[in-house]
Amino acid sequence: MSLYSVAVTVIDAALGLTTRREHLHLERLPAEGPAVVVSNHLSISDPLVLGCALRRAGRRGTFLAMAEAFSWPVVGGLLRRTGQIPVRRGVDPAAAMAPALEALANGWVVALYPEGRVTTEPDYRPLPQAKTGAVRLALEAGCPVVPVAQWGAHRLVSREHHSTLTRPLRWFGRFRSGRVPRRPVVTVLVGEPVTAAQLREMAGPDGDLRAATDLVMRQVRVLLAQIAGDDLPDLLRPSSEAA
Repeated sequence: MSLYSVAVTVIDAALGLTTRREHLHLERLPAEGPAVVVSNHLSISDPLVLGCALRRAGRRGTFLAMAEAFSWPVVGGLLRRTGQIPVRRGVDPAAAMAPALEALANGWVVALYPEGRVTTEPDYRPLPQAKTGAVRLALEAGCPVVPVAQWGAHRLVSREHHSTLTRPLRWFGRFRSGRVPRRPVVTVLVGEPVTAAQLREMAGPDGDLRAATDLVMRQVRVLLAQIAGDDLPDLLRPSSEAA
């Protein structure tokens, strides 16, 4: 068993103890061949959640991760040895294209977060504009983009690095209305793949990557609306109207 398989198996077991998970429509992920998987970004724990979902679908994920993580003790070595790809935000994000295309050429799944960072929106909805790298990769590799929505990982580890795992025990806390359970529900919903042909059609003769990216992120928002429910009631409305 590879180091990647061992690491994801351990992480999957740990998430099973700390969360209650729902994996919906994993069968929509291509069973083989290259694919670019994109998702909304709620928490630093998102790659763990998505990586385990990919494992359950029988796929190995190669993630584009912030370069800073590769310098962290233990974590950095694990990222390098499992084939993850560093991205230097604001410096040279295009440098990650070559190894990502190589991974796709090998028939692997490349996973990334088009928002480029954990969302800063107050209610954790996706940022208004996403980066076009996912579509660029899919068009160059001639493979589909698979939209995925996640909800609940921000309750496990928040943007402020608060966690349900470290919350002080309160004897009667469970009876408070609106209380987040110590094992929060984390849901992953996979959408229908957007083919390279569909992306090319949306991009048009001018190769408009922005239009194609907006199409993909619209799909992510539609999926997210299905699993976030009342937490994001105006998710599908234009941001100017929802404000």
